[in-house]
Amino acid sequence: MKRIIALILFLSLALPAFASTHKDVYNVPCNELWRAMKDTLRNSGKYGIIGISDSEMTASYNIGGNLTGKRINSVLLNSIDNGASCEMQVQTAYSGLFNNDAGDLKTRVNASLAKLKNEPLPNPASPSGQSSPQTAAAQASLTIDSTPPNADIEIDGAFVGNTPSTISIAPGSHQITVKKKGFADWTKTLKVTGGKLHLSAELEATTPPAPPASTR
Repeated sequence: MKRIIALILFLSLALPAFASTHKDVYNVPCNELWRAMKDTLRNSGKYGIIGISDSEMTASYNIGGNLTGKRINSVLLNSIDNGASCEMQVQTAYSGLFNNDAGDLKTRVNASLAKLKNEPLPNPASPSGQSSPQTAAAQASLTIDSTPPNADIEIDGAFVGNTPSTISIAPGSHQITVKKKGFADWTKTLKVTGGKLHLSAELEATTPPAPPASTR
């Protein structure tokens, strides 16, 4: 009888319960936290990576395999406070007395953050010319309007929309051009570091050419 009671108690503690989500906010940008997360998953020797996405800053991984069996968890990073902070959401498939999957991951990520603190972040520019996840996390929001409205917007020579529009733009120096037929082009060089930006383009009408003189 004692063995049966012990077995029931063991199963109640060892079997997976309902999945739960754990949220923690870090006072660092998501690109910095994501670097520490990947270091933890790849180098701690505790986790097996199932899938990982740099563009979405998400990962799924397995853990365990002894008394409580192998468990599959996932993690997602969300940028908050205009990119100054990052929220880490850990979805755990197990809750019980023997394991604290979310707490264990947080401890290891904190250690990776401390280890990598003084190392420079990778260059955000990718070989393909597309934004990396680090660049995406630091992108600014640029609102452009014009008088008159419905003018073409070009950023670094590429058409991106018509005024008024709000556009995501990567950090760095960019040439903003607003064009409309019958008006002189409006151009501005803008240095972007992040946050929310606003530009208003006052377009000047071009003088129509004089009609040809009558020959009569």
